[in-house]
Amino acid sequence: MAESEVHRAMKSTVRLELERDGYAVVEEPALPPDEKVHWTSYRPDLLGYRTNGEEEELVLVECETRPNIRRLGAKNFSSVWFQAHLYGQGTLRKILAVPQGRLHAVDISVEGGWEVWVLGTHTVMARFPKPDRAPAADVSRKR
Repeated sequence: MAESEVHRAMKSTVRLELERDGYAVVEEPALPPDEKVHWTSYRPDLLGYRTNGEEEELVLVECETRPNIRRLGAKNFSSVWFQAHLYGQGTLRKILAVPQGRLHAVDISVEGGWEVWVLGTHTVMARFPKPDRAPAADVSRKR
């Protein structure tokens, strides 16, 4: 199936934003680009990487023109494994990018801790951080 013009524009917008933030970005990598990253049966729309020498950060991006949580859940992103250099720290971010006017289709409590970015024509209009997974408050009363 051919990629839509909207999907290509979304990838371009997110790519530029990530590059401004210091990431090296690869579009739809067929294979993990480094021995520190591994996945099976998964290919992100964009993969970004940056390091400051002590900390490494990997970002996976899914651009969804018609967000569908069931379809997002079916992607095998849980197979992604990332190992920072020895004695370093590493983080893995996941970004779900949706077009303006489609945020209503996204369940903000998306499983797996995705950040949600709302995209305009050529810009990121809003960023919603991943939901905290803080434990629920204990409301029981001790007697």
